[in-house]
Amino acid sequence: MKQISPDNISGAKAGNAKDIEYIFDAFRPSVAACAAKLRTDYFDFDDAVQEGNIGLFKAILSYREGRNATFSTYAKKCILNNMLSARESANAQKHQVLSNALPLDESILLQSFEADFIAREQYREFIRIAKQRLSSFEFLVFSLYTMQYSYREIARLTGKNEKSVNNAIQRIHSKLRK
Repeated sequence: MKQISPDNISGAKAGNAKDIEYIFDAFRPSVAACAAKLRTDYFDFDDAVQEGNIGLFKAILSYREGRNATFSTYAKKCILNNMLSARESANAQKHQVLSNALPLDESILLQSFEADFIAREQYREFIRIAKQRLSSFEFLVFSLYTMQYSYREIARLTGKNEKSVNNAIQRIHSKLRK
């Protein structure tokens, strides 16, 4: 793994895109390995990776040096905790469907399954394209925005001002319309 210096961490906290990207690149294998282990029928690999990246970003913002843990150890714990929390939530939601279920005609169920499968594949393709076209900062803003965080909350989480977040969202719209 790449070495993360205190300068990288403070730069990332200040919103330096190069430091953020450097840290995300350094942890990409760890996030992927953890995601592979934690995926379930209700919590797929891509969801786990996204949750891991959010956990890593939270680690960047909340890490304090001199607290008996290296950044690497702290970040891995934040990544794992965020993934576990999201997986637990996803698995809890699976039971909600059964509790509210009504008997369905088998053909309706099959059509619904096919439509859901197609929608999921289209979503995965959209995320893949977004990852290719967007910078790491834009993808982070995109992820937070799609989770219905407000501009103010995104600005606070990323350490940027609301205008920077607004500009990033405008760039995201432009890049994803192509």
